[in-house]
Amino acid sequence: MMQLNRSHQFITVLLALAVAGCITGRQHPAATQPATAVDTRTAQPLYWFDQPAVVHVTAKHFDPLWNACRRATEGDGFIIDRTDYRDGLLWTMPLVSKQFFELWRNDVVDVHDLNQSSLGTVRRTVRWQIRRNNDATFFAEPKVLVERFSEIERRITAVAQYRDIFSVRLIDVDREVEQQGAAIPAAWWYSIGRDHELEKQLARAVEQSLRH
Repeated sequence: MMQLNRSHQFITVLLALAVAGCITGRQHPAATQPATAVDTRTAQPLYWFDQPAVVHVTAKHFDPLWNACRRATEGDGFIIDRTDYRDGLLWTMPLVSKQFFELWRNDVVDVHDLNQSSLGTVRRTVRWQIRRNNDATFFAEPKVLVERFSEIERRITAVAQYRDIFSVRLIDVDREVEQQGAAIPAAWWYSIGRDHELEKQLARAVEQSLRH
């Protein structure tokens, strides 16, 4: 009888723990959504460029500020692609981000971002926007777009198809048309966010350049 009572108590405790660990109230919407249920706008560059800047640099005159932004950007390894002097816009070409062994490069600041660019192909694009304040001074805002590379998956069903790993066949494209209903490119880049740490690093470099 004593053993039966102990077994009954043990089962009661297990049931109590199981009930306590279950979700009995309203669930958070994010917990009930699939991983692919994301806002498609976040994959577009304009979505992230429209987000507010996290840092800015102020100067009395436009030309020194413009030149300092250009020097700081090129100093981190970026190549200037487009300049609009009238509107105060300075863009760079996309630069594939450094990996962990490229110690001589300065285009990735955060350790998490470095791991991300080492495990996959990631690139960054810098955009400066220089505007005029009401007191006739100027301020510059850096924004760094981060994009990830993706391509169509290859179906390998036999050892003889190992040569197709790094090639895209017409059947792969046709299969995507059947599944998605529209043709997609064999490879593409999509936006994943902004690099705020690199933006702060660029702003510090501009401030230092203006002091000299």
